[in-house]
Amino acid sequence: MLCPNDRTQTHQVRIVGHYGGPIIIDQCEKCGGIWFDEAEPFRAKQGEAEKIEILDTGILRTPSTIENSTLFCPRDDCAMARFTDKYFPRDIVLVRCPSCHGIWLNRGIFTKYQQFRQELMRAKKSPPDEKLKERIAQLIESHESGRSTGTLRRLGEFLSTPMDVGHTPDIDDTTDVGNVAGTALTILLAILRLIFRF
Repeated sequence: MLCPNDRTQTHQVRIVGHYGGPIIIDQCEKCGGIWFDEAEPFRAKQGEAEKIEILDTGILRTPSTIENSTLFCPRDDCAMARFTDKYFPRDIVLVRCPSCHGIWLNRGIFTKYQQFRQELMRAKKSPPDEKLKERIAQLIESHESGRSTGTLRRLGEFLSTPMDVGHTPDIDDTTDVGNVAGTALTILLAILRLIFRF
């Protein structure tokens, strides 16, 4: 397979996918660019970029620009198109074949993408929102203090309210709820305590 960037021969490199399966990609020894068949960059296990772009750390870790205005697919020789993707940093420009949907990443871009994806994963694993914990604590305190009438209804409103709306349900009703609702609420509050360790 010829590199779409400089038309030199590429070599096959084996990387690991998310579930341990092998992914065979093609890398240019001269420019360091990588050819992925459709969706392979998204299936690659975290850290695989560091394994293959370590061939020459000084050169390959530094992103380079694509020199040719038009690149041709190494699979079917179609003219490839540049595009951006919401799962890549905004400054990364991808080049994709409209026919086979393969993706060309220039030198250093795969590493940059995997670092970006790792940051997204860290953001998703952030600790529970303090406001959410406070609202759950208020619900628990309201139930335990005997002000539980309407708490089940309020809890339902709370659970169905999107977190970004900023709406805090009113949990100060003082009318009693029925035994079934009270039992259900007690069980739900116990589960919330286990989840948030109150």
